[in-house]
Amino acid sequence: MAGVNKTNPKGNIIGVSNCASFGKDKITKTLATGTVTIGSGTKLVDTAIVAGGGGGESGGGGAGGLRTIQNLSICGNVPAVVGAGGAAGAVGVDSSIAIGGVTYTSDGGGDGGARCGVGGDGGSGGGGGACGPNPGKGTNADSGGDGNTPATSPAQGYDGGNTPSSTYQAAGGGGGSSAVGANGTQSGIGGDGGDGGAGTNISPIFGTGVGVCGVIAGGGGGGANVPAVGGGTGGAAGPGGGGAGKGPGSGGAGVENTGGGGGGAEYDPAPSGGGAGGKGVVITKELNNNRGVWPLSQQYNAVKCNSWPDGTVIESVTLDYLVVAGGGAAANTSGGGGAGGYRASGYGPSPLRGCAISVCSSSDYTITVGAGGGNACGTVYPSPPYSDPDGSGAGYGLVSSIKTGCTVVIQSSGGGYPLNASCGSPWNANNGARGGPGGSGSGGYASLISAKRPGGSGNSGSFSPPEGNDGGTGAYPDNRSAGGGGGATAAGASGSGYPGAAGGDGAPNEITGSDVSYGGGGGAGTDRGYPGTNPGPGGAGGGGAGAGGAPSSLATSGTANTGGGAGGGTGGPTDYGAPTYMSPCGKSKYGSRGGSGVVIVRSPAGHPLSVSPGSNSVACVSGDTVATFTVSGTLTVN
Repeated sequence: MAGVNKTNPKGNIIGVSNCASFGKDKITKTLATGTVTIGSGTKLVDTAIVAGGGGGESGGGGAGGLRTIQNLSICGNVPAVVGAGGAAGAVGVDSSIAIGGVTYTSDGGGDGGARCGVGGDGGSGGGGGACGPNPGKGTNADSGGDGNTPATSPAQGYDGGNTPSSTYQAAGGGGGSSAVGANGTQSGIGGDGGDGGAGTNISPIFGTGVGVCGVIAGGGGGGANVPAVGGGTGGAAGPGGGGAGKGPGSGGAGVENTGGGGGGAEYDPAPSGGGAGGKGVVITKELNNNRGVWPLSQQYNAVKCNSWPDGTVIESVTLDYLVVAGGGAAANTSGGGGAGGYRASGYGPSPLRGCAISVCSSSDYTITVGAGGGNACGTVYPSPPYSDPDGSGAGYGLVSSIKTGCTVVIQSSGGGYPLNASCGSPWNANNGARGGPGGSGSGGYASLISAKRPGGSGNSGSFSPPEGNDGGTGAYPDNRSAGGGGGATAAGASGSGYPGAAGGDGAPNEITGSDVSYGGGGGAGTDRGYPGTNPGPGGAGGGGAGAGGAPSSLATSGTANTGGGAGGGTGGPTDYGAPTYMSPCGKSKYGSRGGSGVVIVRSPAGHPLSVSPGSNSVACVSGDTVATFTVSGTLTVN
């Protein structure tokens, strides 16, 4: 009778073949050749195999082949090979994974064609090379390399773009994993390189933490022809990690661990170098299900061994974020403090938006909110020894971060503080008090000594997009304004006359539902406090104002939970109304604190979030869940 399960003589249920997998949808990115660790309860996986992208030359390099294979039976750890990207003019290297006795391989991307040459075949084909007024080999409507070579089903990639059948031809773009590379164009005695073929959005299976926001294996843009004469431009990078074509200049490299093809270089006035292809990657997702009909004894043993799906599926949850570190203090040397590093996704100025992060449900994350640098306002400020901008120095802002265990998910660097003004013999013979590095750098000192004047460098974490900007340069000579502290969207202003220089502006951001600015640099004070001189204003986004001239106004601190840099102090002879000198270096005793940072996360799908301690908060904004941390604590993704 249909729908009724029968039992055999041993009392076991007879049903369809059983296949339970307790993988909790864990996603692993294997970035280099080695062993993929698989959980003991995992019996099924999905995998994406991306080969190394081809190097560009004149034509754009083809993306590495992409193969996505689902519901593979697996038992235990497996080996994987991650292919390197090709150097300029070279093919990418294959990637593979061996599961259940079968090796699944994606093929390296084809190289971009050389001058008047054809693109190479591969996972995706390389673009055809540009040529001059006397077309040569391959400079025709079939000069792009073949993709999906050798053939797979579904196709692992697409063909490279061709060069036009006319003079002064620009190069074709490299093929991508979901589209062909565009053909080069010709106009007058110049030509534009073809765009790289688009990569594939695999985020519905593997989340946005892979590739470039979930898109992977884009082709490299083709190089231009005669840019110095005809004004040609390079082709755009294919979405998913392709390198941009250039004109003039060398091609851009494919993004590492995306299999992106390298960009092609200009053809004239002299050929430049193509960009290298991006390294590949192997991605696995350990599935979670309990399909089939099971004997009760077998189900009981699976539960005892923690290998039975219990409904606790670990989902991949996408979060937008705002992570702002503590702002740097301003010392007694008048330069404004640098703003804390600013990193964001989804909201704020688009050039500063990174990719959203993927986190796991049923998991806790450690949130660190960096304190602002410095001591209490109005106290003596002995300059600390120079330290790296990781929060270890008394004057630097502290880092803010989201971590899981020891793994940093996202982090921003503390704001800069002036370097140690160690007393020299004489003091002005050393380069102390110049701006210090940080998320944004602090302002330089006003001085006769050139080594003291530079502002500190921003983006100390070397992030892309950058987390901040440089501090402003101090004025010449030493009775003028110091530099303002750098902010999230602008460098600090440089000192010139007696009024203090402004701090760099921060970035507006609406992640909380309200338009609030963060990461403003501190304004500078004037070195000698001349009567009536105006203080440097703090940058929008919590930057503190510098100290003014007589009757002297004290500098103001950066605003709490904005990462604003501190306002610079002032110093000089007391008959100008400046505060009393410190001994032995003779600098003002007044300075100000940097503003503390903030961490905010927002779930676009409204996934439930919890926070601790209770001084942090959770709100519902337009159907999204927003967790705001003003102090360090724990984020629970429910």
